[in-house]
Amino acid sequence: MTAGALSAADVFAPARTFNWLRSDGEALLWTETRPAQARTVVVRWEPGAEPVDLTPPGRSSSNIVGYGGIPYGVAPDGEVLLCDSEDQRIHSVRRGAPVTPAAPGKSVRWSDFVVSGEHVHAVREQHHDDGGIANELVRVRLDGAEDPVVLDGGHDFVGSPRVSPDGTRIAWITWDHPRMPWDGTQLWTAAVTPGGIGPATLVAGSTGESVLEPTWTPDGELLFLSDRTGWWNLYRAGDTAPLVRMEADMGGPVWFLGLRSLDVFADGRLVVKWTIDGVEHLGVRHADGRLDEIATPYTQFVSPTVVGDRIAVIAAGYRHAPAVVLLDPATGGVGEVVRDNGTVAPETVAVPEAITYPTTDGAVAHAFWYPPTVPVDGPPPLIVNCHGGPTGHVVPVLDLRQQYWTSRGYGYLELNFRGSSGYGRAYRDALKGTWGVVDVDDAVAGAEYLVAKGLADGSRLVIRGLSGGGWLTLCAMAFRDVFAAGGSMNGVADAYKMATDTHKFESRYLDSLIGPLPEAKELYTERSPVTAADHITAPLILLQGEADHVVPADQAEAIAVVLRERGVEHEHHVYAGEGHLFAKAENLVHALEAERDFYARVLAVGSSAPEGGAR
Repeated sequence: MTAGALSAADVFAPARTFNWLRSDGEALLWTETRPAQARTVVVRWEPGAEPVDLTPPGRSSSNIVGYGGIPYGVAPDGEVLLCDSEDQRIHSVRRGAPVTPAAPGKSVRWSDFVVSGEHVHAVREQHHDDGGIANELVRVRLDGAEDPVVLDGGHDFVGSPRVSPDGTRIAWITWDHPRMPWDGTQLWTAAVTPGGIGPATLVAGSTGESVLEPTWTPDGELLFLSDRTGWWNLYRAGDTAPLVRMEADMGGPVWFLGLRSLDVFADGRLVVKWTIDGVEHLGVRHADGRLDEIATPYTQFVSPTVVGDRIAVIAAGYRHAPAVVLLDPATGGVGEVVRDNGTVAPETVAVPEAITYPTTDGAVAHAFWYPPTVPVDGPPPLIVNCHGGPTGHVVPVLDLRQQYWTSRGYGYLELNFRGSSGYGRAYRDALKGTWGVVDVDDAVAGAEYLVAKGLADGSRLVIRGLSGGGWLTLCAMAFRDVFAAGGSMNGVADAYKMATDTHKFESRYLDSLIGPLPEAKELYTERSPVTAADHITAPLILLQGEADHVVPADQAEAIAVVLRERGVEHEHHVYAGEGHLFAKAENLVHALEAERDFYARVLAVGSSAPEGGAR
C-alpha cells in the first residue's frame, strides 16, 4: 500500500461514460451516462463549439430487450429524435414535440431509429397486460400524424433497420427463440411503399449463421457481417466470398440494439474495425480491396463514424481512458480529442500483458494480466475478474476499476474464458452445454498459471464478477477449493430460476449454455451454485441491485441465507433502486469500498494507507 492508491471516489469521479456516437454529416452526437446525475443525456458537438446537451432534465434511455439500445436517431439534415425515459415516447428536438402516441398504462420502448424522408423506422417493444412482449419493426411519421405502422411483427426479435440512401429499400435483422443473435439471425430486405413495405426477401443468415449490421453504401449496395466462416467478416449482398477475409471478428455480440462496427465514406471507402486476440484494430478498406490499418495508441474503438474525410470514434488504450476523438485515416495518432474525462499520470498505470495459457481438455484460454503498480513483498494477492455475458469479452484499455486494485498491491487477471467473443465462433461456442464447467476450469487454470509463474500468491486468490461473471464466481466458490475469497455482483445463483424468471431477451439463453427445458432441468439443478451453497467455506461478498430484473435479488438472498445459517464469513449488500448495472455514484463507490475492506480483512492485506494522489 502507498499514499498513491486510488480511492473509490477517484474511480467514479469521471463525470461521464461515452456511447452511441453518430454524425449528421457535420456535427457529432453521442450519449453520456453521468453517475453523479444518475441519468443519460444525448450530446451534440459542432467544430469550434462546446458540446451541448439535447436531453432536457430527466433521463434519456432505452431498456429495450433488457439491456438497452441507442436512445436517439439523427437524420442527414440534422433532425434528432430522442427516446424519453419518462414517457417512453420518441420526441423530435427540432419540433419540440413527441412523434409517437401516448400509451397510458402500457409499457412501450423504442430504440435503433433511422430517419428517412417523412418517417422514422424503429424497433418497438410493447409489454402487454397478459405478460406477452412484442418486438416489432415499425414506421412512424415525423409529424406524428398517424399511428405507428408495423412492418415486421412475426419474429421474437428485430433489430438494425437501415434504409437505403435513395429511400426505396429497407434492410433489417431478425432472430427467434431459442437462439441468441450470436447464434443465428436472418437479414431481410423489402421495398419501401407508401403503406409500409413490400414482400420481404431473405438475403442471408440461418439458425447457424449470425448476420449483423446491415449497412448501405452510397450507390445502394448492401453490406453486412457474417460468421459463416467462423469469424464475423464483411460481405456484400449477392457475393459468396467476403469483401474482407481474416481470422478476426469484425463485429461483436448484439447485447444492445444499434451497435456499429463499420461506416462508409462518401466515395465508397469503408471504415472497419476488427478484434484479434482481444485487441481491437481500426482501418480503411479501399475500392481495390486493400485494407490499411490506422496507426493509433488505442486498443478499443466504439461506434466508428465517418465525418467528412475523418473518422470519429470513442477510443481507449492501455494508457488512454475512453474519449471521443477525431482521427485522420492518413496520419492516425492520438487524433483530435473532442471530449474526455481528463488523464491519469502514465507512471501510475498498470499496463496489461496478454497471456494464453493451457486449460482443461487440451484447450487454451486467454486473459490480460495487470501487475501491481506498488512494491510488494513476494508474490502479490490476485484478483481474477470474470466478465458478464457470458458471451462478451474484455479489451485491454485503461479502466480505473482495474487500477484501483493494482494501486493497492493486487495483481489483476481479466479473463476471456472459453465462451468469450473476439476469438472466433469455435471459441465462443466452446461454452455451449458447459456453462459453469469450462469457464470455471479456465478461471482456476488462469490463477494457477500465474501462481506457477511466481506472479501470484496461491493462498490469496480472489475471484469476482458481475452477472454471468457472478455465476462463474459462485460456481468456483461452491464447486472448487482454490479461491480464498469471492465477490459476486448481481450474479446468477439458480440457473433454473434464471431461465424461468428473467427478461425476454435472455429467457432462452440457457437452452444453449446448459440445455433445453424441461429435459435438462436436473442438469440446471446440478450446475447451480445455490444447490451446493453448503459447500462454500471461503468468505464471500454479495452485492445486489434491489430492482434487478435480469437477475432478481432473491438469487443472492438464497446464497446469503445458507451462508448465514452455516456461519460462513460473508457480507450481503442490497442497493435500493439499483438495477442490473448500478447507476448511482454513491452506490458504485460504496460497493467498491465494501469489496476493498472485505478482501483486506479476510486476506490480511493492509488497507489503511492514505488514498488519493494517483490521478
